[in-house]
Amino acid sequence: MAYSHSTREACTALRISDRTLFRLRREGILKAGDHFRAAGAGVSRPPLLWNVEEVERTLARRSRRVL
Repeated sequence: MAYSHSTREACTALRISDRTLFRLRREGILKAGDHFRAAGAGVSRPPLLWNVEEVERTLARRSRRVL
């Protein structure tokens, strides 16, 4: 798994806002370990690194279900 994108980079690559990204996380659609991970150990509120490819797959499956 490639957790190589910061939140800003992930939003740009996915063409969604940071609010949408965090809403999907809050709703449980995007999950820790699958879609993102914390970048720092022992840090209060560490920055997140995103696996953009996995997020894209999840959003594609979700949109097919909605349609």
